[in-house]
Amino acid sequence: MQAHVDKRDGVFYCRPRLRITLSGKAGEMMIPNFLANFGGSKDSGKEPTGNWQQAHTWILTGATSLRKFLQNVVNHLAIKKEQARLAIWWLDHCGGKHVPEEARRFAHEELKAMKADPQRLSERASAQIERMMRQSSIAEAM
Repeated sequence: MQAHVDKRDGVFYCRPRLRITLSGKAGEMMIPNFLANFGGSKDSGKEPTGNWQQAHTWILTGATSLRKFLQNVVNHLAIKKEQARLAIWWLDHCGGKHVPEEARRFAHEELKAMKADPQRLSERASAQIERMMRQSSIAEAM
């Protein structure tokens, strides 16, 4: 997830973003295919030097196209499966809604933890974010 503090209002924002980098011929072949089918943007990076091939990066943001891509690949992933599941859950349950800053920060930290421990379960994170959102809405109603 991409996270940043907005310079105008000081609010912590968190939104899913996908970035895939491939080098050499794989990047030359696959990145245009991703762009044609799902949109997004492309970054070709630095020119190749020495033994390094040129890297090609595809970046996908935007709830609709990101969810469509993740839904298509989630069952074929091994290492990033739980991160993809959490991102899909976030898009379905939190996208476009008022989400407490505590829940946004938790989601961001949970995805960072999933990078270190790919087997960490997304269901636990989803349940915790839901609890935070319920508590916030109860507190606002009082």
